[in-house]
Amino acid sequence: MMTFARARLFALPLLAMLAACSSSPSAPEPGPMPNLPSERVRLERVWKMQVGAGVGELGRLRPAVSGEVVAAASHDGVLLALNAESGKLLWRKKTMLPLSAGPALGYGMVVAGTGKGDVVAFDAGTGEQRWKVPMGAAVQSVPAIGADRVIVLSADGVVHALDRVTGEQRWTYSTLVPPLSLRGGAGPLIIGSHVLVPTAAGKLISLDADTGIVEWDVRVVSNTGRSELERMVDIQGELLLDGDSNVYATGFQSQLAALNVQEGRKRWQFEVSSVHSLAAGIGNIYVVDTGSTVIALDHESGKPVWKQPDLAWRNLVNPVVLGPVLVTGDAEGYAHILSQSDGSVVGRKRLHRDHIVSLSVQGELMYAWSSAGALSAWKIKAP
Repeated sequence: MMTFARARLFALPLLAMLAACSSSPSAPEPGPMPNLPSERVRLERVWKMQVGAGVGELGRLRPAVSGEVVAAASHDGVLLALNAESGKLLWRKKTMLPLSAGPALGYGMVVAGTGKGDVVAFDAGTGEQRWKVPMGAAVQSVPAIGADRVIVLSADGVVHALDRVTGEQRWTYSTLVPPLSLRGGAGPLIIGSHVLVPTAAGKLISLDADTGIVEWDVRVVSNTGRSELERMVDIQGELLLDGDSNVYATGFQSQLAALNVQEGRKRWQFEVSSVHSLAAGIGNIYVVDTGSTVIALDHESGKPVWKQPDLAWRNLVNPVVLGPVLVTGDAEGYAHILSQSDGSVVGRKRLHRDHIVSLSVQGELMYAWSSAGALSAWKIKAP
């Protein structure tokens, strides 16, 4: 029988293994890259910046963009803020902390978690540290910043609500963490007076932001496998909010589910295994599964609109909508540009020489983040 400690240690490298599955000798080899049309969509780089030593093996380090600022952090403790349009360095701070999650950016603050179990808040304008609070367990999910609260989900499944200004703890709520789970899952989401918390057990819980009292508790993804490994259904991709009424969540070895925010009522679900965040555009919800097939689902019914299998086993990351097209990245640093209407490949560009870890979009710019800590901004090149 596997002990809790051994199970947790065994789970540590699983997400990294998933991200590197195409390089495994037993994994299917990717096919040739799809041919491009003569009238292809092209990307051009706006700026590039190196951020410390990169993301490391574990944790959830992803850039955050809000307004005119983009913030990024590396596992060796470098934290910086840039002008989102020009890439001009606003400030850089060597925190000397083992940063593992974040940063989150909002309400004039930058908040990050550490592998030693601390949450640290900095002034978004100057980089000056405002407060530092111990959580009692590693922080591997991106914190959420609200007008009054900072919400943190620690690796032991405890939700912490901290005063945004002082860092003082207001309330806690404990969620179940299965003996075997992936680590560094999706972070909480603040929607008005509600806090949505995705769990490693495949549940989505709505808590009152002021009190931490449970409003509803729904199992959004599930698996009936025989072993603990087969039943792993962690919600890994960040929650996707559609307006103020619908939220979408997807889990490993399970489903993508659409729920009503106010009631927690499940509208539909689609069988798919994914560890990536979702995207939405032209009435579709876009998901990349663990085999790197890109799928578009109708946001009202959950029925497939199209599937793009020609990029399978390329270790694709989360999809993003950039203007009229859909973009995802791969383990060789390429961005693959797809039509939102039918999923056909309409462009390709090598953004970095190493693994693209995540993509994000604000306005007309797309931000690409590599495993080695390179952050770059791109836009669609005019004809």
